[in-house]
Amino acid sequence: MFPLKPPLLKKISESTLSTFTTSTLHSPNLSLLADQCTSFTQLLQIHAQMIVSARIFDNFAASRLLSFCALSSSGNLNYAIKIFNNTHQPNSFMWNTLIRAHANSNHPIDALFLYVKMQRIGVLPGKHTFPFVLKACSKLRNVKCCMQMHTHVLKCGFDFDLHVLNGLIRGYSVSGDLAGARKVFDDVSERSLSIWTTMICGYAQNRCANEALVLFDEMVVDKVEPNGATLASVLSACAQSGCLDFGEKVHGYMEEREVEVGVILGTALVNMYAKNGAILLAWKCFDGMLEKNVATWNAMICGLAAHGYAKEAISLFGELKKKGVVPNDITFVGVLSACCHAGLLDFGREMFELMSKVYAIEPRIEHYGCLVNLLGRAGKLMEAEEVIRRMRWKADVMIWGALLSACKNHGNIEIAERVVKEILALDPQNHGVYVVLSNMYAEVGQWTDVSRLRKVMKKESLTKTPGLSLISGDD
Repeated sequence: MFPLKPPLLKKISESTLSTFTTSTLHSPNLSLLADQCTSFTQLLQIHAQMIVSARIFDNFAASRLLSFCALSSSGNLNYAIKIFNNTHQPNSFMWNTLIRAHANSNHPIDALFLYVKMQRIGVLPGKHTFPFVLKACSKLRNVKCCMQMHTHVLKCGFDFDLHVLNGLIRGYSVSGDLAGARKVFDDVSERSLSIWTTMICGYAQNRCANEALVLFDEMVVDKVEPNGATLASVLSACAQSGCLDFGEKVHGYMEEREVEVGVILGTALVNMYAKNGAILLAWKCFDGMLEKNVATWNAMICGLAAHGYAKEAISLFGELKKKGVVPNDITFVGVLSACCHAGLLDFGREMFELMSKVYAIEPRIEHYGCLVNLLGRAGKLMEAEEVIRRMRWKADVMIWGALLSACKNHGNIEIAERVVKEILALDPQNHGVYVVLSNMYAEVGQWTDVSRLRKVMKKESLTKTPGLSLISGDD
């Protein structure tokens, strides 16, 4: 075990002497005090005394120390690694603790490296090892890692452990391999509520709403009682698929069973009704919630904006600020969208500036898209083009398309020609832009240009496929 220098030991002991009595520090149960630590400084004192008393060579004692270091909010993962590396033959609890800590960290890949090291020196993984490693795979969203871990699970005989199987289903789902997740799910003979919920949630998160709703029906038929997480996932699926009737049935089920509606479920209900255009029902749910978070406010603001209730959305944003709720990037997507619907150019500009200056939110491409749309509607086409070219990200076809639509509405051929070049550079097969530009030439009588474009289209055998153009005169 790595030594502490005497000066450091003396400093720690003196600074925290009042925390523990001398008799306690020299108690045989000294290692258990790590569970009661409230600060890293206290842990350093215990560690120092364990070194002095040689208790640190007891792996059980060291494992308690490691657990606090690795998992506590007052701990220090780097220090935990030092304890681990200086432990002679760490036990399985220590391996699992460190893997778990890395899986929960910002560098989950380190959990996989530790698992590989564990394998190489011949330490057998247990049933508690795989859930932590699979959590790391989920955070990495790497399907190959999930497949490799699946193989290890089968080899080690843990393919009947529900916690391990649940981790596999989640890992495959968040990595986008729903077929792999469903295969694991189908092979489970006796499914727990967690297994059902994870698979339903996987479908909902991957925008496979119909599959989520069908599976929920099967779950109800199997007489498995859903929990809040299950119901929230189902309501999310209803919001995606436009299944208002199904969502209302789920809401009715919740009321019938007297399910407690907290922030998560309440927000899911607001979002489901708002996305389906049932604004009055969404508002009723929103108004009846005792506790709301920023996601709840966002669901209502974005729902109002999406369905043309621009003034109401902006008014609700004002209420949000009065309540002291800090808006996030999604909040401003809703507000800027409302500004577009209401044609509030000055207010929209103000909101766009407010994001970065007051709330330190860096505008994303969705915010720029709203601003370009707003400027385009107001005929500020040159300003809109400048905004696009100043963007940190490379503009996509949708943003350039919004500007081309504005050019068409305001008859600005000069900017439209530049925009068409940009769109074709991104998507050479976007035939609709030729048609839009040709029609603009025709409207001002530039028949030479119309003829030129038609020759280009004929030469390249380009034809506009009905219903597939991203460019339209209406929003």
